[in-house]
Amino acid sequence: MNFFEGGSGRSPGYPPPTSRGRRIEEMCRVCWSRPPSGAAINCAGAACSTLRPVKMVRVEHVVADAGAFLRDAALQDIGKTIYTIREVVTEIRDKATRRRLAVLPYELHFREPFPEYVRLVTEFSKKTGDYPSLSATDIQVLALTYQLEAELVGVAHLKKEPEKKVKVSSSVLHPENPLHIPGFHLPSKPKLPEETVHHVPQTVESSENPEYNSFLFWRNPLPNIDVDLQELLTGEDQCVPSEEEDNGRIGKSGGSAEEDEDEDEDEDEDEDEDGGWITPSNIKQVQQELGQYDSPDNVQVGCVTTDFAMQNVLLQMGLHVLAVNGMLIREARSYILRCHGCFKTTSDMTKIFCAHCGNRTLKKVAVTVNDDGSLHIHFSRNPKVLNARGLRYSLPAPKGGKHANNPHLTEDQPFPQQRLSRKARQKTNVFDPDYIAGVSPFVENDIYSRAATLQIRDSALGAGRRRLNPNASTKKFVKKR
Repeated sequence: MNFFEGGSGRSPGYPPPTSRGRRIEEMCRVCWSRPPSGAAINCAGAACSTLRPVKMVRVEHVVADAGAFLRDAALQDIGKTIYTIREVVTEIRDKATRRRLAVLPYELHFREPFPEYVRLVTEFSKKTGDYPSLSATDIQVLALTYQLEAELVGVAHLKKEPEKKVKVSSSVLHPENPLHIPGFHLPSKPKLPEETVHHVPQTVESSENPEYNSFLFWRNPLPNIDVDLQELLTGEDQCVPSEEEDNGRIGKSGGSAEEDEDEDEDEDEDEDEDGGWITPSNIKQVQQELGQYDSPDNVQVGCVTTDFAMQNVLLQMGLHVLAVNGMLIREARSYILRCHGCFKTTSDMTKIFCAHCGNRTLKKVAVTVNDDGSLHIHFSRNPKVLNARGLRYSLPAPKGGKHANNPHLTEDQPFPQQRLSRKARQKTNVFDPDYIAGVSPFVENDIYSRAATLQIRDSALGAGRRRLNPNASTKKFVKKR
């Protein structure tokens, strides 16, 4: 392992000449200075402000995903016992990561999850909408985390059903009936006669920033700058002092101007010294203050992963999620489908058409899952959310037959079954007395039917249209001789 990172004019990996007999962990990694014994590293160099990171609280049992090895996470500093499955190591292909796996500074334990936990995690991921984004290896890693939590801590605090409370964070928009829109004529609503109008006392309190439910405008309103300019001009007239006042002030102050400048410089220096510099020692504290991570105190089992779908499932189940730096993750970003026609949402990621309006306008949007299970939907500012591909030309006429290939336009659209021809199905009849003749080189094979031309196989081998070699190149336009 390379214990040295960075340096000032020195090649990394080689300690300075003055560091013989000293512990490498007790030296500054930039200028190689050594603090007094028993004190934390606080480099005294003028150009160096590097501090040693604060020692993290290690988790008892840590389950590692492939992302932890790819990101070269220091798992020996994150947990005491590291677990994973063999499929995680198998799916790592790059040479650098495999070299690191060959010389790990800790023991890696391989365990396989029980089938009942795999089934439980699979059903839970389907309810959260992350099942299409999870592979078989990801589900086994989640099941192993659940199994260790059940064995060491228990399952009383774990959730059996995902708790989702959708909370749409809307911004300040325009009123429902905006006026003076260029190119649009918006007729006013007909007013009811005064006799039929019943005055109802309004109890709604007016807020400073009202939220509206209109999508007629997408840009912010142009402010009226006349009033601001007048206030600015009047403010300048009041604030500009005359020359006599300036001279009088200078005469009264006398030589105190230099003292004021010195005091200002001292204050600036103090602010620079105590400023919000982010160093390796306080970066974890800054992240905690920003609400991104927590220190893993009193955590028995945790999972280190960089996959958003896995993080979402773990947080929804009540398990602990660890980042590659060893901190606990409070919230994870997942994805749902939102219809841009009727603005309905669904967590079923296998849907193609909206279940409410039936249009093919479902698009994936990011949502943030908080500790209480509430969802914050993050909308895109790009107005071209829907792709206009395929809308320029008219659709082809629908074709009939057993092997038609029509575009998928509705959810309940019938499709052909792509079945074999009758002659091809007769060859695989196991009750035929001449069935053994199927292995004879003189048997007749179906090569002229439409199903054979389209290379449609039997349902036992997987029904549907497919090529023998999907990677083989085909020539579409060949000159006829």
